[in-house]
Amino acid sequence: MAISGLSKRQETAARLCRELQAFGATVTNVMPLAAGQHLRFWVSDYRKNVVLQQLKDAGYDEPVFLGMSPQMDIASYSMGLVNNFELPIAAEREPIPDDRHGGEITGRTKRSPETEAMLRAIYGKQWR
Repeated sequence: MAISGLSKRQETAARLCRELQAFGATVTNVMPLAAGQHLRFWVSDYRKNVVLQQLKDAGYDEPVFLGMSPQMDIASYSMGLVNNFELPIAAEREPIPDDRHGGEITGRTKRSPETEAMLRAIYGKQWR
């Protein structure tokens, strides 16, 4: 957990929210972003290409297009269609403990002399 009490994923979502708003998009999620929820936003058709290019330049995956819906434009006091998008933000992963016993990465362990003798008896002298 970060000092602010937010997870890294929630901090990323909050930062993205501010950046998207700076480019003219409107984030529709409640912040902080809930676990398992994707960041949703809408943007006018005129600003869509700029916002999508900025996300691509920043290294984020392509947002999923959800469709178009009517939205009131505050600047012109008129209705217009906006593009709705959803941006998946990767969840934090728990480290998986390595509970394998002995052996190498390949999983091969040293065999007992009895096992080696049995394998030689089955496969003959060409064993190994």
